[in-house]
Amino acid sequence: MTSWEVDKLQKRLLALGALEILSGATILVFIFSGSSSIAAGKHREIDLIRKHVWIDIVSAIMAVVGFVLLAINLAHNNEVLKNCSLSESADLCLYITTSNNGLLSIMLIFTLMESCVAISMTIMWCKRKLSESSQVTSSPPNHAESGTPTDE
Repeated sequence: MTSWEVDKLQKRLLALGALEILSGATILVFIFSGSSSIAAGKHREIDLIRKHVWIDIVSAIMAVVGFVLLAINLAHNNEVLKNCSLSESADLCLYITTSNNGLLSIMLIFTLMESCVAISMTIMWCKRKLSESSQVTSSPPNHAESGTPTDE
């Protein structure tokens, strides 16, 4: 390998390493979102539920961004891997391309599923909050509690 090829390979490895770290952080956010959803369902504390809504919003945004990035990567993946300079063996290049496309497809499916779950959870929590606030504002005052006489 020439020094230019080594430099190009090092840059690709650096970019892939950064993507792996970002993927790991995204997975941790998804795990944290699911765990907080379970905790909010069990404990029903208002502060916990409010925090959970924000966690779901962040999780939904990360899932949508991840879906878009994975789709773009999968679309441009074949062009990049056509010039397989990692090996002189055509079979190895075919194996690398197929494995890479398969893994990206699986990640794309799981990210799409996570985005659907996170968005639906966010919508559910927001609808619940809106219905609770409309019940509070539209409920008539209780005359027995306010001390005002009723017309009975």
